[in-house]
Amino acid sequence: MKAYLLVLASSLGAAAVAATGLSLLANPAAMSSVQTDALISGGIPQPAGPKPSTLIDAAAVGASPPAIFSVSNFTRRSVCLVERGGTLTSRSRSFFAPPDCAAVWPGLQAARTWTENEDGSVTLSDGAGKALITLVRGKSFSYEMADPREADLALLMLP
Repeated sequence: MKAYLLVLASSLGAAAVAATGLSLLANPAAMSSVQTDALISGGIPQPAGPKPSTLIDAAAVGASPPAIFSVSNFTRRSVCLVERGGTLTSRSRSFFAPPDCAAVWPGLQAARTWTENEDGSVTLSDGAGKALITLVRGKSFSYEMADPREADLALLMLP
């Protein structure tokens, strides 16, 4: 009988602690007093430019949400990171490549639009709409260079 009471008392105590914790999480005033660690929060890199929205509309994102890709040029043995951004039209999305991507592929930093074609290929275009690169879907979450053919370029989506 004593073991039964011990288990019952432990369960009630754990439930009380859990209820108290949940009430603190539900109360924004109680959470505002929590201090953040400056070293941890300062160590998280923030992108330059306007801050992205924290709420994402699932319908606006569609089947391909914003993503970061690693671009590799196997001939030049160089790599950079690019970003496929938000939806512009039903088939196109914004695209950003930093200036260091010029070492991977000349002119890649000029790309502003990621357009998904009907045949499954992707075209990266500059601000004037001129096609710079055409990619075809590879295995899993990768794309390979289709045009110009002399380039040995690949994009791999990062988790």
